[in-house]
Amino acid sequence: MRVFLYLTIGLLLTTGSALAQTLDEMIKTVQKEYQTIITTSGKVPATLQPLHLQLSDSEPMVRIRALQGLALVGGPAAALLMAPAMGEGTESSAAVRIEAARGLGEVGGQQALKVLGLGLKDSNPTVRMRVLESLRWAGTVFAVPYINIALNGDVEFKDGAWIVHHPQDNMLGVRLQAIRMLRKIGTQFSVQPLADALAGPRKDGNAAIRKAAADALGEIGKKERDVARDLQFAYENETDMGVKLEIIGSLGLVRDRAGLPGLQIAMQDPNLTLRMRATQVYGRILGLQ
Repeated sequence: MRVFLYLTIGLLLTTGSALAQTLDEMIKTVQKEYQTIITTSGKVPATLQPLHLQLSDSEPMVRIRALQGLALVGGPAAALLMAPAMGEGTESSAAVRIEAARGLGEVGGQQALKVLGLGLKDSNPTVRMRVLESLRWAGTVFAVPYINIALNGDVEFKDGAWIVHHPQDNMLGVRLQAIRMLRKIGTQFSVQPLADALAGPRKDGNAAIRKAAADALGEIGKKERDVARDLQFAYENETDMGVKLEIIGSLGLVRDRAGLPGLQIAMQDPNLTLRMRATQVYGRILGLQ
């Protein structure tokens, strides 16, 4: 089942021709596409040209109004024309970059996702959080690999070692926002990034992130019973009691009683608090079903 998920997500990326590349490569691709559309005769629709020119206005509020107009028009061309407003190197105002992210979320589609990817490297955490929210609206399951960059980094396992193309976001709040967005998407495609943050080879070092990931997996487990395996594995490899308590609660949410084997393991934990909680949840499941 997990192999199928990897293949499916890989297909999503290939279809969108976005994260078949690293984040840096994708950003260069967007920048090249933008230069092509503005330098090739007829590439920019005549009706959009005035709005595009307004993105160079000296007043941030004028640039914001231009972005709002492009978002209302929508479509791949409008999304690409918003790229300079999304890039910190070409737009100095964080308020304008936030508006660009909001507008791209409304436009939606693969082009908007790629342009939003520029914002994952923004130095302003508020911008990055807005980008994550807009990614969810712009692409739903197609947005998962982008959101995963903020949560787990843009990494590749090659020749027995991890190659880090872009690290996970260094701000706790941004990574928590990534988890919230994955939880809201709430399909099987959200499972792997959450499981990686909870107990993967590069699991998050912050217990608050692992707790949030366990909680999100429990919510998804109401529909996806295979989540129980990830939660059980995480429990067996977790040392923080708060995280283990969260995992126990999430095991109790997984559909079709799939969490019972994991709860039985927790019921034998040397820690009394954990044994009591696991026993309580186990009994509740039997009583409710």
